Amino acid sequence: MQTISASEAKGKFGEIMAAKDTVVITRYGRPDKALIDYDRLQELQAAEDRYWLEESRKGEESGFLGVEESERRLRKYLNAED
Repeated sequence: MQTISASEAKGKFGEIMAAKDTVVITRYGRPDKALIDYDRLQELQAAEDRYWLEESRKGEESGFLGVEESERRLRKYLNAED
């Protein structure tokens, strides 16, 4: 993984775009942005989607109420207080 400052990146944008690996761009000496291959971004997003889908399934299996049921119960509770 290559690391480059933002000011240096401005002058080497073509080289950065041609890089095969991830390039980390720093500002004030700290990592600020990462330029990654678009296909890799799609892989990461798909993996995140799979993770949250699995977490959702686990929640449903463990008795999670779901949005509609939670809202219904909350409305019922709030109306009972009036």
